Amino acid sequence: MSLLSSAYIVSADLTGQAKQWEVTSSPKVVPLKTPRSRVDKSISKQTTRVPDVNDVPPHTSGSASSGELSRTVTSESTDTESAVRRTRRRRSRLKRRAAPKKMNFLVDGIKDGYNLGFRKKCVESFLIVGLLVLSVRHSFAVVEENFKFIALCTGVLSATLFWKQSEWSMPSVLYIYIFPTALTLADYPQYLCLNLLISVASLPLPSSILANIVICLSPTTPAVYYVYTSTTEIVGALTTTSLSQTETALAGALLTNLFLNAQNFDMVFLRAFMLGSFFSLWPSRPLVLKIIELTRRPRHKRPANSDKLKMQYALGIYAIFVFNILVFVRWSLQRSLGQDPFIYMANYLFLTEPSKKRLGLLLYWATWLSICIPRIQRLSAGWTLDIRRKVWHGMVVGMFLIGGVGQDAGFVAISMSIALTLFLLSEFVRATTIPPLGMSIHTALTRYTDERDTCGPIIVSHIFLLLGISLPIFWSYSPAGIICLGFGDACASIIGRRYGRHRWFDSKKTLEGTAGFILAAFTGLQITRHLLPGYDHILGTDLSTSWTLLAATCTAILEATSGMNDNVIVPVYMYVLLRLGTTEKF
Repeated sequence: MSLLSSAYIVSADLTGQAKQWEVTSSPKVVPLKTPRSRVDKSISKQTTRVPDVNDVPPHTSGSASSGELSRTVTSESTDTESAVRRTRRRRSRLKRRAAPKKMNFLVDGIKDGYNLGFRKKCVESFLIVGLLVLSVRHSFAVVEENFKFIALCTGVLSATLFWKQSEWSMPSVLYIYIFPTALTLADYPQYLCLNLLISVASLPLPSSILANIVICLSPTTPAVYYVYTSTTEIVGALTTTSLSQTETALAGALLTNLFLNAQNFDMVFLRAFMLGSFFSLWPSRPLVLKIIELTRRPRHKRPANSDKLKMQYALGIYAIFVFNILVFVRWSLQRSLGQDPFIYMANYLFLTEPSKKRLGLLLYWATWLSICIPRIQRLSAGWTLDIRRKVWHGMVVGMFLIGGVGQDAGFVAISMSIALTLFLLSEFVRATTIPPLGMSIHTALTRYTDERDTCGPIIVSHIFLLLGISLPIFWSYSPAGIICLGFGDACASIIGRRYGRHRWFDSKKTLEGTAGFILAAFTGLQITRHLLPGYDHILGTDLSTSWTLLAATCTAILEATSGMNDNVIVPVYMYVLLRLGTTEKF
């Protein structure tokens, strides 16, 4: 049992939300219907026997005459023959009807699959494939330059997926193998070959075969396979069932690109924080397991000093993390920055020209948090779950769109990397119930969880919200994630639940909510470009209004039809479309 799967049992027991399966004591007995063919066989067996002459009917006496007996036998044999003929005619009619019944069954099955999500999957697949086509058109020179390598990787992917058809489904396979490639072509075409190797490394094949295939395709970069597989295994072990297989593969590809390709200032900080967090988990694992063991015991079986023991173990865990930050993270950043990171950050905040602006942003964010969080906690008791969740989306707009990215995008990116690291560490503390903050964080987040947060030990909503906002900022300082989630997704949810009448196929999403998404996202993009200072160059001066409307529309349709977590996939999709609509390089 993994570390966080044990923590999941603990958190479920503490909140009383563990699922209990009950078996009914008196199950309902349903009478079974005998198939028609079986009845016909029994009739034929009973009626095909020709009575013997010596058989005496039960209503006759032993002194009956031979004439009467022969007439009785003749009438009974005639009835038997007519019953056999009726049975044969019924069988022939059933045989004639067999083919149309099979055809009707096939047609009904296709109709059921069509109604139960086939149309939705077709629309979702069309949007992903269309994004790849636009990305290839956008970076056609890079595709033409690496055509042989692309053709070779495409052949390996196609042959393997055709061979292993039972191990993947649509459109999940498109998110694993096409979506990262489209993103790379739109923003970082120089890393196209690397991401194609990552796609090959994620194929459903044995590890020994995959390693040899990746090395044969690119002998100079064998580390890609080992970094990707190790990262994916770590993410899968930590999250267990909280993430789907597709989400785990995408997280592994994202972290692999971060570890191998981090060049920007903010990405260097994020890489150091992520690696430091990973390296802190291994030495702290025994202490965490002891805390989990004490928490799972009933209160009457715990030691008298159990709270004191848990606090001692928690202090040891915190000491390991602090030591790792002061040693490993500091060394990694010093190697990348060329000087001590603490001195660098002090100069960055206090001694450079835009220091006043950065300190003003910190004060602005602290004011937002100190005012909004207590009010939301106090007023959210009377709100629905959807309103309680979407109010944080609106808060993001006020914090980072109005006062943030347009003023100092680099500083916002560094702040996002620190905030994302703190979110991950706080979720680790919550899931493992490490005192004194574990239970407090758990109680504060429980009221904002939905069905996606109960699939495993990790509450993913707040992490995915921050990730969807920060990824476009990390890549090119784009506010696409803020606009998509703060304007589009929030309005779509509120309008769809209040005024929605016409549903998308067989999903819970409504056409009215999609229309609200399009209107809100398009309006947010236009306001950001033309009214807020500093965003005209970030979004691209040659970005047309028609392309902006197309991006908002396609993103809204994907939000309505996608089965993935919309807090990450949808804003990244909008970001890629907006990047494809401009020729400027950032």
